[in-house]
Amino acid sequence: MTTQPSTARTSAAVPVVEKFIEAYNSGDVAAILEVTAPDLTVEHHNRGVKVDSAQAFADLLASFAGAFPDKHFENRRALHVVDDNTVLVEQTWVATAIADVSGWAQTGETVRLDVCTRFTVHEGVVTEYHDYG
Repeated sequence: MTTQPSTARTSAAVPVVEKFIEAYNSGDVAAILEVTAPDLTVEHHNRGVKVDSAQAFADLLASFAGAFPDKHFENRRALHVVDDNTVLVEQTWVATAIADVSGWAQTGETVRLDVCTRFTVHEGVVTEYHDYG
C-alpha cells in the first residue's frame, strides 16, 4: 500500500523509501542493497540493534529470515516528508516466528510492532534507517 505524503511538500526521497519498503516486504535483499549506501547505518533504538554497513544489514535480514520468513510492514498510518532527505514512515512490522526467538516470540506466534522509521536519503540511496517502537 502506498500512502501519499502527509504534507503538501514532496521529495525525491519518497520513491527511494517506497522501493526500500517494497523490497523489504518481498524479502528481496538484492533490491534493498540497490537502494542503500554501502555505509548504511541501521538502528532499532528500542531493540538494541545497530549495524554500520549495507552488507551487515543484509546479513541481519538473512538471520531474521530464518526465524521470521514472512516479516513485512503493513498498516501504514502516515508518511511524513521532513525535508529533501528525510522521510518518516509510521507503520506496523508484522512477522510469524517459525522457531523460538528468545525475547521476541515462540514458534507460531505472530509479532506486531508499531514503529516509526526515519529514513535519510542522499543521492538516491538510503544512508540511514532508524526504527523507533
